[in-house]
Amino acid sequence: MNRIIGKINPDQRHVTIWGAGFSGLVLGYFLKDQGYAVTIYEKSNRIGGKIQTKRTGAGLAERGAHALYLNQDGLELIKELKLEPIPAAKKLRHLLMINGKPKRPLQFSLFSKIATNVYKKPPLVSDGLTVADFFRPLLGSANVHNYLSPILGGIYATPADQLHFKSIFPQVGQKAQFDSYWSFLKMLMKLKKSQPKIELSGSVTFEGGMQTLINRLGEVLKHEIKLNYKEEFRIKGNTIVCTDAVNAAQILKELRPELSRELARIQYRAVSSSTVFLKRELKGLNKAFGVLIPLENGYHSIGIINNKAIFPTNNQEIQSYTFISPKQLTDEEVLQDLMLLSPDIKGEEIEHIETVYWDKALPIYDLQLFLSIKKLHQLAYKEDNLAIFGNYVAGISLRDMITAAKTFSRHPLDYT
Repeated sequence: MNRIIGKINPDQRHVTIWGAGFSGLVLGYFLKDQGYAVTIYEKSNRIGGKIQTKRTGAGLAERGAHALYLNQDGLELIKELKLEPIPAAKKLRHLLMINGKPKRPLQFSLFSKIATNVYKKPPLVSDGLTVADFFRPLLGSANVHNYLSPILGGIYATPADQLHFKSIFPQVGQKAQFDSYWSFLKMLMKLKKSQPKIELSGSVTFEGGMQTLINRLGEVLKHEIKLNYKEEFRIKGNTIVCTDAVNAAQILKELRPELSRELARIQYRAVSSSTVFLKRELKGLNKAFGVLIPLENGYHSIGIINNKAIFPTNNQEIQSYTFISPKQLTDEEVLQDLMLLSPDIKGEEIEHIETVYWDKALPIYDLQLFLSIKKLHQLAYKEDNLAIFGNYVAGISLRDMITAAKTFSRHPLDYT
C-alpha cells in the first residue's frame, strides 16, 4: 500500500510532526502548502536526518543519499523551492564485478540464460515469495547471487533472497500468476512507457550537494521547526510521527502499544559510506557510474560510486569515490578494497578518507516489513488524527517519499 499510515482530520488546521528528517521536512512542506499550520519537533540540533553533505578539506562527502532520482513530483518540488538541479552525467557505464573485474552486467551467458527461459511460467505470486524465488527459474541460482542480488543491493543493501517480491514489485498488485516471464517483463515495460514524460529525468544533485535540498526545506520551514526538543511525545490534535520505525516504536510505546509492537518488528540494515579522495582516476571505473560487487567476492564493500564521473561540477578539483558496505568499515578495509580494484595505487595518491556508519541505515524490505506495514494500516485506520511516515512506509527512495507526502497532504482521508 503506497500510502502514509493513518489519517489526520482536515478540519483541524494544525499538524504536529515529530522528526525533522527528510520525511518530516517534505511532509511539513506540503502540509504548509495546503494551508495547515505546522510544528515540527526535532530532538537533535540539526535537520535532515541521514541526509548530510560534509565539506572536507579535500571536497564534498555525502553521508547519506547521493542524489534525488526524479519523477514529476520531485521535479515540481525543486522548482517550487527555486533550486537549480545538477543532472547526472549521461551515458555512463554501469558496471558489475565479474571474476574480479568491473564489467558490463549483461554478459552473453546471462543473456543466453534469459533467452532460454523467458517463456517459462514463474512461481505463484504469494505473500511469502522472495525476489530470488521468483527469478531463480529464469536466471538460475548462480546468476541470482552474482547479478540480481548486487543490482538490487545497490538500492536496498539487501540480497535478493531476503527481499520481498510484492514490496519490490508493487506493480503486480493482486495478480497471482503470470503466463511467462515474458508477460511479466512486458507488464513492466508497458508501465514504464505509460509514465508521463518529464522535462528533466534521471538523478540530480545541487551545488553544495544534497545538503542544499535539506537547507532549502529548512529555510521554508524555519518558523515551524523546533530543534533540541526534549519534551515527552504526546498526541494532541493532528499528530504525525516521522522517524525511523525503531524510534517510532519507542515514541508510541506508552500511548499506542499495539502500533509500537508492530513497528518494533521492522528490521534495519547497517551501512557504512566511505568517501575516498584520490589524486588520480581509477582506470577500471573510467566513464562509469560505479561498480556493484556481489557478496563473498573478496571485497568488504558491495558497491563503489564514482562521484566525479556522475557530478563533475561538485567534484572539480579531485577524484572522489564512495565505498558502500553493509558493515562498519575501517580505513584499512577501505584501502584493501581500493587495492583490489587498483593494485597500482600508491599511498601518497590518497588525499583523504571520510567514513560514516549508520547502524540503522535502511529498512529491510522483507516479508516482516510487508506484514508489519499491512498490520499497521489496519491498526491505524481506527485513528482520526494520527499518522506514521518514513522510508519504511511508502517506498525507500526520496522520490517515493515526495509523492507519498504530496498525495497525503491533499487527500489525508483517502484510504484503500
